[in-house]
Amino acid sequence: MPESNSLPTTIVIFGASGDLTYRKLIPALYNNFRKKRLPPQTRIVGFARRPWDDAFFRARLL
Repeated sequence: MPESNSLPTTIVIFGASGDLTYRKLIPALYNNFRKKRLPPQTRIVGFARRPWDDAFFRARLL
């Protein structure tokens, strides 16, 4: 990615504990990350109604 487009980016996912996030959004974001299509300072923030802690959420995505 060219340096001129390397602004910090935040991607917000509403409904982060849902099926769409698990099946579609996270794999697509991961593939874009692996192909270096995301700016280096990209942050992904997820909001959900389920009371999951960080460790449980990460384990579910793997």
